[in-house]
Amino acid sequence: MRTYLVGRNNQQQPCDIELPAEEMSVSRRHLELSVTDDGRLYVVHLHPQNSTAVRRDGMWQPISQDFVNLDEPLLVGAYETTARRLLALVLPPTSDEPAESPPADREAFAWDPARGTFLRRKS
Repeated sequence: MRTYLVGRNNQQQPCDIELPAEEMSVSRRHLELSVTDDGRLYVVHLHPQNSTAVRRDGMWQPISQDFVNLDEPLLVGAYETTARRLLALVLPPTSDEPAESPPADREAFAWDPARGTFLRRKS
């Protein structure tokens, strides 16, 4: 299982997945996103004040810990994202992409649970 710490970009407490520093509704250590050995995604909310929610049945439902789907909308504080977008921020760069930015076309990647990482889809 791989676990990533998700939070606001800051100098004191670096995270594996950093969200923009100006997103003040996101805690510096907001949640943990784990990828289980069988490829499922598990979210654990860490901060007692700022919330984490998942959109199910058309409504935001607060969660403290729960399994989520890759493309299920997540609300991290007031920052809307998905597990796919969060995980794309920790992808290793390929030789044709600059090291400082995530892939522009995130849909070109698919999660490989056997390797515990994203792989570029074959065209």
